[in-house]
Amino acid sequence: MLLGAAPTRKAEVYRFPLVAVSAAAFLALALQSYLPLHLPSVNLLDLPLLVVIYIALTRRDPVAALLAGALIGMAQDSLTRGPIGLLGAVKTVIGYVTSSASVHLDTESSGIRLITLCVLYALHFSLFYLLGAVLLGQLIEWDSRARFIGMLVNALAGVLLFKVLDRFRRPA
Repeated sequence: MLLGAAPTRKAEVYRFPLVAVSAAAFLALALQSYLPLHLPSVNLLDLPLLVVIYIALTRRDPVAALLAGALIGMAQDSLTRGPIGLLGAVKTVIGYVTSSASVHLDTESSGIRLITLCVLYALHFSLFYLLGAVLLGQLIEWDSRARFIGMLVNALAGVLLFKVLDRFRRPA
């Protein structure tokens, strides 16, 4: 081994039953559509984003993460009043970037998951703003304080959600 070279450790890849992935995605989309109607403060939480990130972090397969992001994003687009494809495109990029980066990260640690979720939420909103406001001319408000709070809420909720979803995974 070379001096100063870090030992390589193979990242674990997990699989999920199709029923569990479908149920998690459906439940995230349903709650994302239903909860803000009765609890406006839940608007900061992006459950479909958290599901896409979890799938990408654990599968470590860019194609599967890309497809999951596209499908979940397009389904979320169909439930909103925004342009069809906006969230689909953003979540596709997030799935791909997350999966590509997960090969180099130990995503079992809650601290690493928290930091990863913060960075990915910031990237998600930046892409959403860039595509929506700049390219499509949509009225999207860039409120730094609300985005920071949203980042923290999503990161903390994501760490808790990931603990629950970890129960359904199995080694590949």
